Amino acid sequence: MTALNIEQIKQHYPDEWVLLKIEEETTHPSHGEVLFHSKDYLELCYKGSEIAKNILTTIFFTGEQNKRRKWLKATRLQEQPKTI
Repeated sequence: MTALNIEQIKQHYPDEWVLLKIEEETTHPSHGEVLFHSKDYLELCYKGSEIAKNILTTIFFTGEQNKRRKWLKATRLQEQPKTI
């Protein structure tokens, strides 16, 4: 498959999660090869772990971000020694 730019990917795969093979490590890739796409993020992650071994990839969503979504921040507490 040929490399597509981000706008082409958004047109081909609207409102989907995309696993993209990229050539160089960057925070905002401008183009890449689509390895897998799905509406389901977890499916993309599972398939991506099988497909993209030892390949530089990134995952992004092609639709609008939901500004009303609230994220729960989880923190791990330090384990305290148990007393008997």
